Amino acid sequence: MMQLFNVYYASVLFTRRNRFWIAFVFVASCIIAGDIGAWLFMPFITLPIGQSVLMDMSFAPETWLGVVSMIIGTLVVIITIASQVVPRMIDVYMNDWRSLLYAWFLVLSALHAIIIQKLMEIRPSSGLYNTFVLLPLSLILAFPYIYYILAMTKPSTIIRKIYNENITLLQSLASPNLRRWLRLRENTSLTQEELFRYLNQLDNILFFVTFKELQAQIIINICSIIREYLRVKELLHPDFFKMSLQVATDISFQTLEVQFKEIEDTQTFYELKCLRILGDAYNKCLYENAFDLASLCGSELNLVAESVMELGDDVLMEYMLVRFNTMMRSAFKHGVSNLEARNLYNLAFHYSTYIKQLALNDRKELVKKAMRYLKMYGSEIFRNSQTQQTLAFINDVFTFEMKEVLILISELGWERDTQRQLLCELLEMDDLLVKAPNATSDTVFTSGVRTLQAGLALFYIFQQDYELAAMVVDDISDDIVGVDPMKAAGMVDVICKRIESAEPTFWEDTDRGNNNIYYTPHKAQIPELQFMLLEKIEI
Repeated sequence: MMQLFNVYYASVLFTRRNRFWIAFVFVASCIIAGDIGAWLFMPFITLPIGQSVLMDMSFAPETWLGVVSMIIGTLVVIITIASQVVPRMIDVYMNDWRSLLYAWFLVLSALHAIIIQKLMEIRPSSGLYNTFVLLPLSLILAFPYIYYILAMTKPSTIIRKIYNENITLLQSLASPNLRRWLRLRENTSLTQEELFRYLNQLDNILFFVTFKELQAQIIINICSIIREYLRVKELLHPDFFKMSLQVATDISFQTLEVQFKEIEDTQTFYELKCLRILGDAYNKCLYENAFDLASLCGSELNLVAESVMELGDDVLMEYMLVRFNTMMRSAFKHGVSNLEARNLYNLAFHYSTYIKQLALNDRKELVKKAMRYLKMYGSEIFRNSQTQQTLAFINDVFTFEMKEVLILISELGWERDTQRQLLCELLEMDDLLVKAPNATSDTVFTSGVRTLQAGLALFYIFQQDYELAAMVVDDISDDIVGVDPMKAAGMVDVICKRIESAEPTFWEDTDRGNNNIYYTPHKAQIPELQFMLLEKIEI
């Protein structure tokens, strides 16, 4: 049975690689068979009295030349124009069976007409066959074929075609027979090459097209491909993940030679390829100021993370965190150099969404890492915000996202030590603000970071978790140490009124809607928080 499958799949690969000549042989065989059929049918044809069976075929070459020139000329124009938008358009055309069959049909039919000019006296049936069968058929099919090519060369059609072929190949990997066939090293290399060819085609198109809809389609498709691959990955033999020459020499891996052993051990060559493409797409969106597409990259990466969580693959979870950090670094550099905070604002949300997924899947160590990274990026943003006020708000955003994670792990009932450790990360978000040369107790105490920390304290009071609430209050009250009691009481009143007046929604719209990050649903606990803060005032 396995030998039969080997023969079958070898024939499939042979057919894919030799479509051009297979189409030639098939069409030539059909034309020859039709000619023989016309010769056999000739004795049954009855002509009017006095009419000869011989025909004047002098018109045929010119007629066929006109038909061939019209079709080929149209194809050249269409494909040339389409190639300006979609690279490797010729590859798609040369792999399309309909196009190959029709092109060979025209060429061989024209050749048939030239040959039968010399054989009319011997085979008059061939002239009838060419004139009344092949020529009308070519003309009838001409315009439907041109419309077919026009539809096929649409970028959206090309993208969908590449994606569907890639998904089909990935789904076929679930076949037991194919998995056994992949045990052979040369077969694995062929499959890896095919998988990467589809990804590189999508990557190339992404950097050529300018329409947002097409770029979004490619980004979504690449992430969908990763999820489909993860679905079948556990079925594959470990030998499949050994990097072939085609993978090692791919543009995404040529600078990663020192990591080849690690990539093979962790079985992640395909995921890394897809994630690097997604990272390049994110950078492209940044520098084109395509905020919605950049945000889409973060959103799709979270969908991939969900599939990784289902697999329970710790290595891939770490890689996902590295990818988010890489995107954060790119967004940070872009924000600093272009005075643009919007991408950081959006990515912070997607980053925290991933951390929440980790928390829900009880990945405590990764959550700790991610929270440290958020604090680190928040600190860098604050340092730059001293000279670039555009970034000042982003430090509040990072604090808000960390606050949301702390609320989640409290609701999940994590260990006290872990909650205290992560709370300390959040409470350090304003350390640089306190040490800033122009900082005063007023500006620090009433800052956005302090307001968000106070909101977290209200949540802990609501949960009757007074230990963690006291940690927040102690940190906030450091700002009023040594301050005149009347002034300190006024500062406490200001921050409490700010929290109380905050509405659930903001009066302007953003990429994440109009949610107000300073709003808290626990306003009923404000008097208790105010009392705890006033207790810290030195009389």
